[in-house]
Amino acid sequence: MKKRYSFKQKIAVYIMFAIVTIIALTCITVNSLRLAQVGNLTSTNRGLDIFAICIMSFVELCMISVTFASCYVLGDKKLYCFLGVTLTSILYKDVCLVRYSKEKRIFLVYFKVDKNGILKDEMSGIQARFVRINVNEKYFDEIAKTIKKHASQAVIEILEEEEK
Repeated sequence: MKKRYSFKQKIAVYIMFAIVTIIALTCITVNSLRLAQVGNLTSTNRGLDIFAICIMSFVELCMISVTFASCYVLGDKKLYCFLGVTLTSILYKDVCLVRYSKEKRIFLVYFKVDKNGILKDEMSGIQARFVRINVNEKYFDEIAKTIKKHASQAVIEILEEEEK
């Protein structure tokens, strides 16, 4: 069973999304009105106006995909990380270490990498890649349990909370 966890975005991302959306929709509207020759708006270069509409539509679609379609999916054999239209998948058998702390709001999944046929591993301290899971802290335990269920070799470390 696959479970989807959405990115936890900062308020600045949504503000930037709103600003880019307003600018893109304004550009699309003005260029469309110029093409239709509404009022005093006339197009002096139709090709450039059509190109501007296409580019601003593409920018808007990219912003929507990065802001709202970014997520993590815990599949049957892999952990999938979607960032807009890009996809990273990590086999559970490659996961060697999971570190997280709810207080510090950090969740890292370390996994083995294969470079020139030599397998490097974080547990030996040589080399590994990691992915930061950026979701709501209330899901940290649930994600760690799921990863541990699928990757029995993985070490789960809960970082100690600091005394204040």
